[in-house]
Amino acid sequence: MPGTRLRAALPAVLTALAASLPAAAGTEAHARAASPPAPGAWRLVFDDEFDGTALDLRKWSPYDSPGNDGHGLRRPSAFALDGEGHLVVTAQMVDGTLVSGGMASTYNRTYGYFEVRVRTDPDPTGTVSGVVLTWPQSGNWPQDGENDVYETQDGGGHYQFRTFVHYGADNRQYDFTHRADGAEWHTVGLEWQPRRLTLYRDGSRVWTLTNADAVPRVPHHVCVQLDATSDGPLAGPVRMYVDYVRVWRRVPASAGRG
Repeated sequence: MPGTRLRAALPAVLTALAASLPAAAGTEAHARAASPPAPGAWRLVFDDEFDGTALDLRKWSPYDSPGNDGHGLRRPSAFALDGEGHLVVTAQMVDGTLVSGGMASTYNRTYGYFEVRVRTDPDPTGTVSGVVLTWPQSGNWPQDGENDVYETQDGGGHYQFRTFVHYGADNRQYDFTHRADGAEWHTVGLEWQPRRLTLYRDGSRVWTLTNADAVPRVPHHVCVQLDATSDGPLAGPVRMYVDYVRVWRRVPASAGRG
């Protein structure tokens, strides 16, 4: 489970622009979901469109633990579906304690295209951060990597959010700043190849990382977290909204040939 994540000095080598469980139940219902913007042929292997009335516990494992870095609490009660196809994660003060939420997907894979459509309410106190990331199935962090695909850091509402790539035993990092408002809806996708990570935002490629040492080589899963960076207090509830989470695997060019 993602917890303490230190910010180390950033290496300078990057190119600026940016084994798993079976496919989760429900994938067939959305088999016609738009293909990734990344080149090639893809097959949808995991998705959650949050269309029901309750979180699908076949697909997600909510945390019930202390909060990020020990700040506040993470509780399953922080999650709800709004009936309009959105997951809602709420951070709020409960009896003087900041209570928020995080959850991990039950689906793990190595390589593919990971995509989320997400936004996070502004937090005037700068206490909570909306994060969607991939985390190693091994739990061996930071050696096995961490890809923070979307991270507002201050709860959104400012004209930027960020992407971080953590790697190496000493938690080396790359990062990319999106000049886009984290409080507005954005679709953010990560194409994970054996020697390269390519980041997309709203259908366009924005960043490519070509340092193969920074690319994970072990199965990861998606996590959705509304993280506390201090014990608060919050001025009022802060909410993170997720429209969908989708994962595709690349289809080899020879697939289907006689």
